[in-house]
Amino acid sequence: MSAVLNPRQGIQIATGMASDQEWTRCDDVFSMKVLAVDEARHTAEVLFKIKGGYRSGNHKHTCETHAFVIQGAIKNHTIGCTFGPGDYCYQGLDDVHDEEFIGETIVLASYRGYQPKLVEFYDDVGEICGTFTVQDFVDGLKP
Repeated sequence: MSAVLNPRQGIQIATGMASDQEWTRCDDVFSMKVLAVDEARHTAEVLFKIKGGYRSGNHKHTCETHAFVIQGAIKNHTIGCTFGPGDYCYQGLDDVHDEEFIGETIVLASYRGYQPKLVEFYDDVGEICGTFTVQDFVDGLKP
């Protein structure tokens, strides 16, 4: 996968059709296809494929997040709602929630941040144990 840079706007965009791109494996649970990143504006558009049965535990979006479910389902345990194919979810700045992925789930996520760190994951005692940053998505654009 390679990226192009729009020098006028500073936006890095994945080249080629997303359907032709290989999934980039992040770990045993997450794979992604980064579609576009704007480092200066702390934004990213990403397709995620998440293994069924994964439960996030509490985590916080340190940005505004727009999510559109393409396949599978996401149960938000914090608000008691399940989002399925075709559903849209908005997660506001500093929204803390706990999600479970029902079946293999593919979601389009659009992050609109105010800082390089976009998501914080917490362990059982509330300490940060992982993050998603703008740089993670820039790295996902590299071949």
